[in-house]
Amino acid sequence: GVIPGAGGTQRLPRLVTVPKALEMILTGKPIGAKEARKLGLVDHVVETKETLVDVARKYAEWAELMPLADRRVGWMSIKETPEQVKMIAAVASKKLPSPEMGGEGVRAALEAVKACSLPIKEGSAVELQQFFKTLNGDQGKARRHAFFAVRKAQKPIGMPPQNHPLLKKSLENETVAVVGAGLMGSGICMVLLKAGFKVHLVDVYEESLKKGVAFLKGTIQSYVKRGRMTEAQAKKMVQSLKPTRRLENLSSCSLVVEAVIEDMKIKKNIFGSLDKIVPPGCILLSNTSTLDIDEMASAVGPSRRPLFAGWHFFSPAHVMKLVEIVLGKATSLETTCVLQQLTKRIGKIGVVVGNCDGFVGNRLLISYGAETTLLLEEGVASVPSVDRAFLKFGIALGPFQMADLAGLDIGYNVRKERGWVSVGGVPGKKKPPRYPELADVIVSEYKRLGQKSGKGWYDYDKNVGKGRKPLPSKEVDSLIRKYAKGGQRSFSEQEIIERVLFPLVNEGFKCLEEGIANKPSDIDVVYLYGYGWPVYRGGPMWWADNEVGLKYLLQQLEQFSSQFPQTEYFVPSELLRKCVTLNLTVEEYYNLGLSKKSNGMQSKL
Repeated sequence: GVIPGAGGTQRLPRLVTVPKALEMILTGKPIGAKEARKLGLVDHVVETKETLVDVARKYAEWAELMPLADRRVGWMSIKETPEQVKMIAAVASKKLPSPEMGGEGVRAALEAVKACSLPIKEGSAVELQQFFKTLNGDQGKARRHAFFAVRKAQKPIGMPPQNHPLLKKSLENETVAVVGAGLMGSGICMVLLKAGFKVHLVDVYEESLKKGVAFLKGTIQSYVKRGRMTEAQAKKMVQSLKPTRRLENLSSCSLVVEAVIEDMKIKKNIFGSLDKIVPPGCILLSNTSTLDIDEMASAVGPSRRPLFAGWHFFSPAHVMKLVEIVLGKATSLETTCVLQQLTKRIGKIGVVVGNCDGFVGNRLLISYGAETTLLLEEGVASVPSVDRAFLKFGIALGPFQMADLAGLDIGYNVRKERGWVSVGGVPGKKKPPRYPELADVIVSEYKRLGQKSGKGWYDYDKNVGKGRKPLPSKEVDSLIRKYAKGGQRSFSEQEIIERVLFPLVNEGFKCLEEGIANKPSDIDVVYLYGYGWPVYRGGPMWWADNEVGLKYLLQQLEQFSSQFPQTEYFVPSELLRKCVTLNLTVEEYYNLGLSKKSNGMQSKL
């Protein structure tokens, strides 16, 4: 959230040239010691039998004999002329995001580096000015909030057990398993292989298992080609992969992750079988994105339930950073601490959450998915206008683009499992009063499943953008017209954002009320690293506190609730009302410890 403020933007260009300094400062990409020596950033790299202290002592002795002018970097001149610096900066500027799209920090850094053509004192004054600009700016504050939010989320909620097999220094002799060789299962398997485990990949279907293994081997080879892994490392990973169709082969595992389709009956059958096969201390985890962890845990014996939890990865699992660690009623503190440490060790950001429909991330997403489609049915927005509003907001992908990427059948199957989908003209038994039928019809009747089928909310052509570029669909436009009300005024981008994101934030407040989330910043981490929320907006709860204002949020929710009285997610949270009454942000409310004093808020964590 801040730029280098102790002379770094002035001294680095003098040592490594302006272009290299800009690359390092604007990207934050680290360089190795040998490259640093080659660039002149360091004087020496110790590679002999001499110790670092011995070499440092020699340099200190030499420095005493050298003239001061030869040693003060600030007294050096850059290699480029002022005109060249301007040209280099102009080229760099074109590659940076605009200030309103999160570019305030990098553009401040660019302005500071441009000043390196001035004498060190004058250049440092420019740097200091730009430093305070980022220090006090809203984007800088949001970025720092995000930085510390991750660290707070990863802080163990108890003391991790010593000598636990999953936390050993070397994991090469430790065996774990993933059940389900589909996209999610294979991705999780990849993560565990990279961490150093021996991994059994299980799937009862031979074809699915072959596809999973092919994906893993192909991904490993792509790492080698890109220089992210050596041939020796790749060979070791492939040797550590143990494909099998038999659960009985998991008898020596210390951890098993289930990653099959979202069907409670199937999952319970798997866990019932595993409970009889795996050793007593083995942790059993489900990668479910919405289903009840406690119901799944009922399939195992009472002694196993403290070792049972959810481990919800986000797709693609080997790329996305977020993992929700979902605690059931019986999940032990020791299991929770082990999962926190293990999640961090495998290179992921773990957030501990409670057990409810959708946990934190997908629970908040229910209103998001519903309202975006209801806007189409109300005739106040189109598929492209909704996506444009969110792209301008800074979300990585528009709602309909994201749905197409994930697969429209995924959401459809979740809604079907909840009893919302109409079957054979018979309305779903648990269907909400306001419900976007359009989202179901596009799958069930039109067979539009997203990118994987070449058509979803958009059309996709294999010859255009490798089949990933969304193209307007006449069929979808025609379908929407059958549902859309005529003669409605089109919503502005702000109205679209408020209708979709205000209930999402409201649900975040309710997660805090119910103890599903431990603190507001945990919700922010979930959305920053799992759903593409722009880091310069800090996360949904930070955004509500600092950009929207809780008083305005409450006012708009009350208006929506009055307009749509049957829609539960528009009913303002009691915690939100309390914060507005006290004139506090929700972050201040938690920092003051008021959540612990409130009798109405019982944590489920």
